[in-house]
Amino acid sequence: MSKLVIDFLKKTANFSSNKRIFAHIVQIGTGANGGPLVQQVAQMISTLDVDAKYVIADNDIVEDKNLRNQLFIKKDVGKPKADVLARRYSAAYQVDIAHYSEKYVEDIKTLESLFDTSYLGVHSYRYVYLPILISCVDNKFSRKLFHQYFEKAKGNLLYLDVGNESVILPEDRDKPREEWTEDEIEAYNKSGYTGQVVAGLKLNGTVITEPIASLFPQILDIDENDIAPSATSCGEVIASDPQRLITNRYASLCVSTYLNELFSEGTLSNHITFFHAKRMYMRTEPIKPKEENLDTSLVG
Repeated sequence: MSKLVIDFLKKTANFSSNKRIFAHIVQIGTGANGGPLVQQVAQMISTLDVDAKYVIADNDIVEDKNLRNQLFIKKDVGKPKADVLARRYSAAYQVDIAHYSEKYVEDIKTLESLFDTSYLGVHSYRYVYLPILISCVDNKFSRKLFHQYFEKAKGNLLYLDVGNESVILPEDRDKPREEWTEDEIEAYNKSGYTGQVVAGLKLNGTVITEPIASLFPQILDIDENDIAPSATSCGEVIASDPQRLITNRYASLCVSTYLNELFSEGTLSNHITFFHAKRMYMRTEPIKPKEENLDTSLVG
């Protein structure tokens, strides 16, 4: 079944030996999940000789607290995260990485501007143009925006969304560890290790695989607590939703695995991947007909 679907994808997107994919990658978020991903994507573009435009977008500024769990050093403090990572990995891998840090991406117009194809020269017989939206921003406001962009797309679009479970901490965050109850310790030890990546795909305007908000509609249920990223500081997000370093690494590696297949073989064979960093495994659901429901029991 999976091979038939892959063959269909090749035909629909016109992937063939005499055409190359031009990957127009726009990554939103360069923090705990997104930071490691920038390094991995830049290295793949370089080593696999990928024709690509790579844009990373994030309005967050590097803070001292980021130095422990993100890919920044002391001299980066006070600078935009996207700018720092773009310069670093452009130099390391000789890849052109554009960066956008003027404001958070909170409207369709800004997102469309990041996918501007002016002067790229990609709409020719030589290429299959494939925009790739990578969401490394784990909030409902942004996911709703990205879902709207996916629904609006009339051509090709691969939308990769990565998310992971937060660590459960006692209500009193200042309480010393030695004063935690047994229940609090158990909740802490068991939480923060799971996550998932969902690959939503449109080819010539036709939905091949559903995006994350179609699989989990509750993502679109926004209330007064689900405010725009610009209204919440990075520090507040970290304080309310702490994450584990190892889980962030699993998340970025999982996204990279999807991109590696696409860049190496010109195919997409998987739809959703669940991972558990503590148990050290990933479980992937291949692309299959829409009427076959996905087992989502491991979503964190």
